[in-house]
Amino acid sequence: MHIYKGKLNSIFIAQKIKNTLSLMSVFASAFSLHAHAQNSTQHNKPDPTEDVAGGVGEAGFNAPKYAVLPTGKTLPKGIFKLDLPFAYTFGSDGFDSTGNTVQNGLSMERWVNGIQLQYGLTNSISVGVGIPIVLANHVQMDGNKITANSEMYERYYNKFVNEFATQLSAQGRCPSVQACTDQINKGNLTLPAGPTDIILPTGEVVTFTAGDVIKDQIRNTLLTASQPENGATGIGDLQFGILWSVVSEESPIRHVPLYVSVGGGLRVPTGKFSLPNAVRGTGGDNTLLTGGGTYDVIARLNVDYVAIPGLIFSWQHMSEYSLNKVNFSRSSMLNSNVFNTEDPNKSTNYGHGDKQANILTFKRKGLHNIGFVQVAWGVGNTTETLKWLGLFSQFKYNFAAKAYLNDQPINVMGDQFFLGDSSMHPDHGAEQYYSVLIGSKFSGLPYRIPVEFAGEFEYPIAGKNRAVSPMNLKGTLSLYF
Repeated sequence: MHIYKGKLNSIFIAQKIKNTLSLMSVFASAFSLHAHAQNSTQHNKPDPTEDVAGGVGEAGFNAPKYAVLPTGKTLPKGIFKLDLPFAYTFGSDGFDSTGNTVQNGLSMERWVNGIQLQYGLTNSISVGVGIPIVLANHVQMDGNKITANSEMYERYYNKFVNEFATQLSAQGRCPSVQACTDQINKGNLTLPAGPTDIILPTGEVVTFTAGDVIKDQIRNTLLTASQPENGATGIGDLQFGILWSVVSEESPIRHVPLYVSVGGGLRVPTGKFSLPNAVRGTGGDNTLLTGGGTYDVIARLNVDYVAIPGLIFSWQHMSEYSLNKVNFSRSSMLNSNVFNTEDPNKSTNYGHGDKQANILTFKRKGLHNIGFVQVAWGVGNTTETLKWLGLFSQFKYNFAAKAYLNDQPINVMGDQFFLGDSSMHPDHGAEQYYSVLIGSKFSGLPYRIPVEFAGEFEYPIAGKNRAVSPMNLKGTLSLYF
């Protein structure tokens, strides 16, 4: 009986060991399969350096198959990229405070090139420096369109008319201020006999002659004050940046590459800012390429999704923040090509200075947000013979930070008078605009030739508070070494 019982115990233990070994075998097999899957995933994980490295001839990397790359692509370690952009900007349409397209009477034509140098610190971190160079900057004015459409002209015109109407009504020329206002606007009123000195907001004196229509003399004075001069040329603000590729792996959707990059930068005011030119923008749309005046910190985000090989959907967003205030010298109203030197505290019966100093304080508040969504197509995914060609299209947005002179909101630098009167500076919000862009890219990288050229055309489609919203033609030559 004891022998039989011991035999049963031995059989039971042997069976238990067998079951344990079988269970361990299952765990081992599962672990082996999991490890193999991990290795396979790692093996199939996109290499963030391969697309560019092969194109510049780096050993061990294949050349890219297509002419388009993710917008957040960083350079391989030790590789330089030199971008040489050249742009022609032109146009005359603008957008008023309600978003309507208007002809404000200003047209611009500008030629700009620049230099941008990037370097791969590691395979996932690139640094860069860039600077714009304005070669030509032409602005023209149509007085009839300004008087008919410009919101700023309307404010200043009404201000002068009200002051004249108040004085003429007090002299008995009209039964009321409103009656004098109506007669001035109809062109029916002139000044009394003898020349009359009119004090402008700058303290400068302009003489209105007797017998000449008051409305016409106000118009001529304001158009002289806003008469544009050709803008500044030369080197603009220096910009430093860094970009880090934080995600470069297979996405959970369709198992295709997903790229996410983040970056930062600093713009240094090395260009010209305080210039006697009344019609310049405040910098929300890069109108101040010759100098924005402030130190700006920049944050950047790029997301790229490869839907199918050769077709990339991208989003880029940048936010800029101005760190400092800066002095700005006001322009003369009699000659917008020089600074004002008169005393803005002068006063007569017909007009008075605005009692603001000739050195004003300029600042921006809030974030300047800029970005685009893009679809890029490497035509090489249809035929090997076209792997050098890429096509892309963008929808761009630009929301400027609010600009202020002496704490009064402005949208152009010309809005620099009567800064003590908030009614002359209504807050219509910051400048904003939207545009569409189409372009093509010709790349030697698929053939291990380290050269690319991209051409693009940008057209504004909507916006607010923009005196001029120009079109843009741009070409960029890129060299890798």
